[in-house]
Amino acid sequence: MPSSKKNRRRKDFVNTNKKREWRKLKRKQNLRIPCDQIRQSWDSEKTVKQNLAEMGLTVDPNQSMKKPSKPFMPKVIEEEKVEAPFKPEVIKGMEIEVQLGEKEKRFQLPSEDVLFCTHMLEKHNDDYKAMARDKRNMYQLTPKQIRNKIREFKRSKQQYEKYLNDKRHLSKEDVMDTGDAIVNS
Repeated sequence: MPSSKKNRRRKDFVNTNKKREWRKLKRKQNLRIPCDQIRQSWDSEKTVKQNLAEMGLTVDPNQSMKKPSKPFMPKVIEEEKVEAPFKPEVIKGMEIEVQLGEKEKRFQLPSEDVLFCTHMLEKHNDDYKAMARDKRNMYQLTPKQIRNKIREFKRSKQQYEKYLNDKRHLSKEDVMDTGDAIVNS
């Protein structure tokens, strides 16, 4: 009797490959497509090649545009018959998007990093070694790590411009305050 239970348990898992099922599930869940037109017409049941072929796109441009066999001899290449895509609206949408222009990519840092960078720039300017020794450097970043973090801060246009505007605004107020003090004395 006990042996029959063991055999029954084994049969439940013999025909299923858990690793393969997990990979399929993961592939479907983590598919991140940045292009809106492709994302909307994507069929998760089909492979990448099948999806792109339906849209009139190619996976490998080297295979779709073959080089002539002898590059030195001029040879007339016959135009290959390209099948019309099933979903031409994808290509049309992409062409319209290109004509309108590229979307502005906005890169933002977390607010803690912005505060850290502004403090370090205010206190130490460009002295990264001094920044590394500062007591606000709680994560004990090296000078190069701090330099890279400040470069990222400068790359985030909105946040860095706000910092510069605030700095200019404060410096004008300081000049006005000292001018008033001189006039009053």
